[in-house]
Amino acid sequence: MAKTPIMTGRSARLRFGFLLLAGILTSAPVVYAQYPLQYPSKSQVGKDGTAVLLEDYANPPLSSWTHGGAPPPAIDFKGQLGRMNSLRSEPANAPLAASRFFVDDQSGTLYILDKASKKFTPYLKFPDVFPKFVSDTGNTAGIVSIQFDPGYAKNGKFYSVHVEKPGMEGSATPTNAHLSTLDLNGYTTTPAVNPPAGPVNIESVLVEWTDTNIRNETFEGSARELLRVGYDRNHPMADLIFNPLVKPGQDDYGNLYISVGDGAQGETPGPGHTLPQQLDTFMGKILRITPDINLHPKDKLGPNGRYRIPSTGPDPNPFVSIASTRGEIYAYGLRNPHRMNWDTVSKTLLVNDIGLHYWEEIDIVSKGANYGYSEREGDEQVFVDSAGKTGSLMNPPVAFPDRDLLHVDGIDEPVAPVYPAAVYSHWEGDSIGSGFVYRGKQMPRLRGKYVFNDRTTGRIFYVDLAEMLATRGQRNQQAQIHELQIEFKSPYDSANQNAVKRRMFDIVAETYSHKGGTPAQDRVLPGAGGATTGWRDPEHTQPKADPEGAPYGGGRADVRMAMGGDGELYVLSKSDGMIRKLAAVVTPPPKSGQSAAR
Repeated sequence: MAKTPIMTGRSARLRFGFLLLAGILTSAPVVYAQYPLQYPSKSQVGKDGTAVLLEDYANPPLSSWTHGGAPPPAIDFKGQLGRMNSLRSEPANAPLAASRFFVDDQSGTLYILDKASKKFTPYLKFPDVFPKFVSDTGNTAGIVSIQFDPGYAKNGKFYSVHVEKPGMEGSATPTNAHLSTLDLNGYTTTPAVNPPAGPVNIESVLVEWTDTNIRNETFEGSARELLRVGYDRNHPMADLIFNPLVKPGQDDYGNLYISVGDGAQGETPGPGHTLPQQLDTFMGKILRITPDINLHPKDKLGPNGRYRIPSTGPDPNPFVSIASTRGEIYAYGLRNPHRMNWDTVSKTLLVNDIGLHYWEEIDIVSKGANYGYSEREGDEQVFVDSAGKTGSLMNPPVAFPDRDLLHVDGIDEPVAPVYPAAVYSHWEGDSIGSGFVYRGKQMPRLRGKYVFNDRTTGRIFYVDLAEMLATRGQRNQQAQIHELQIEFKSPYDSANQNAVKRRMFDIVAETYSHKGGTPAQDRVLPGAGGATTGWRDPEHTQPKADPEGAPYGGGRADVRMAMGGDGELYVLSKSDGMIRKLAAVVTPPPKSGQSAAR
């Protein structure tokens, strides 16, 4: 991981923005952008012939939205049937890592999935433990993410983020009435860290769990609240990741990276609009903290006393020496950075940032970098007071500023924003999912490709990692995205039917229907999405369709990618409640420089 020299006081504030950009742009090769510098008039992402085989992997239990203290809800067949949000492997040296996955259902249950039998065993039921837990307040509520401590094999520690509604009656103190093996002695909640502007209606909570026996399927141990962050209505604390490149005794070992959404304030006119650009709030940031307060005893203790802030040694957090800022901040200027992934070969941390109305981003994370939101999105300016339109869509269009610099309180000199390594417009989809650099064994011809998806449409894409690295944070230099074609043999086909090319959206819709799903009359899946539901024209003659003109039919596939400890890629879809696996490359990507047809 690249180290940043320590600067203190006024010299750091004066020089930080320019030094950061200079480091990113050094020796940047030329990369040709897929998109022009204005919003396109049609789809720009094509199929280059690359095709992969998709197979059903596991069928999770059905679930529905709920909240703390509520009885188990009846399955709502009008809604999503199983909200599988993430799939994680334990560290490879854990005794059962090779035989199981941990899978969280956003509605409230953390499961253990046995790889051999495909059996799901409830491990933790969050509504039974947290009285103010909510998964029924929107798409981003419930269990948001989990992550294992790098020392899990010995210490049994892992971390979770879940959502609570502070306005619910009663205490927020957890209970073990339904989980007698949970030791809550000494557990106390922490004061919420609320933004300096905008309403606070919901809180996301980071909890450290310690399981004293990781060789069974039952949680037996204790829990400790580390951090509680208040926000308005959406985009909570999101993903968690540790640096896999470091070993015990090295400076970054044990530091937890936390992505935090902007609470939907960046898109809201008013004083909260600038929160992603403010260094005195967690909104729209990536944080870095040390949960083990004994690991780096010279570092600053966090305000609530539950963690430390990397502040000494060769790699301190970038803003710890600047007054009036939150020292936990590692990078900023993001909207909804809901998933992160660290590629160990290239030593690259990537984050997928869900956009507002026009652009979806993949960003390469650098310490101290400003990713521009809520003043930039994609390669464009964004104007929140004009319904979130970008500069090229304003009437008349607004020219991009000659000096591409942003003012950030606490930094004396203007800061140059860092631009995405890859983007796609809302002609392709409207909500970027998770992604991973493939390094596995089953699809060797995809190695070195970053494979990711759009959640609403279910489309799966790839982009060459080397091309993304070559962008160096420059505007209009994004790497080219390609769509993966899916071949799939449906369990509802005849026995002699071979795998055929199908859209992920249609695969999910078919399974949803066969499981008894009954969406609204004007759609084939539950929910809605700007890319899949409704019409492209006011006369209602052009339904929302894919780039080849085939209508979607309405609703959301709600797809996410996951990577197991085996290095293979799994596809989780909430609407039909399924887990599938990318099993093989059917047609490899064309060789570099070879022309690709749509």
